[in-house]
Amino acid sequence: METAAPAPSVRSRSTGRIVAVSVAGLLALLLIASGGAGIWARYGASDHGWITSGTHRYAASGRAIVSGSLDADGIPNWLVAKARITASSDSGRPLFVGVARTADVDRYLAGVAHSTVEDVNFGPFDATYSTAGGTVVPPRPASQTFWAKSGTPTASWKIRNGHWRVVVMNADASPGVVADAKVGVTIRGALPIAFSLLGVGLALAAAAVAIGVGGRRNG
Repeated sequence: METAAPAPSVRSRSTGRIVAVSVAGLLALLLIASGGAGIWARYGASDHGWITSGTHRYAASGRAIVSGSLDADGIPNWLVAKARITASSDSGRPLFVGVARTADVDRYLAGVAHSTVEDVNFGPFDATYSTAGGTVVPPRPASQTFWAKSGTPTASWKIRNGHWRVVVMNADASPGVVADAKVGVTIRGALPIAFSLLGVGLALAAAAVAIGVGGRRNG
């Protein structure tokens, strides 16, 4: 008595095809979303190529407002990122914006009353400061040579490895700093990466559709 060979399991093949289409579709959506977000950030939410925050008010009674130490170690050589800080005062007082290594800023502000931004929340905006007292009157910030970048009222800086601080002061180093400031960044290479992600996502989506259509025809 001959035993008939078992028929191929159509259900097994269909289940495997459905899983493959689902996984490919999910990856395609993630890649398309990532690429689209990158392109929108570059063109839809940028200021001439700069991706910027909103303008918010920072205020301190001392002679300087200082960022926490910005640690920029491990930046690859091919990724050239820039940051831009713009500050203005509705009182019309000239403001100085500078970026320098943490050690140089700390040395310059030793004994000077100033505030350091410890935390920032944007919804709604609220900045938390730590304050350092002092009676030393520093020389005008623009007279110092240690700044990596400085300007009045904008400083654009190519981010490099190291430990850095951003400083906002009245140009004459007087106390009572009030600045409406915004931060922008631009990254070379981000746009090609975004387009690559979008392209791969679209290709993967097309493959998922082809697998699904092929499965229906074979079924």
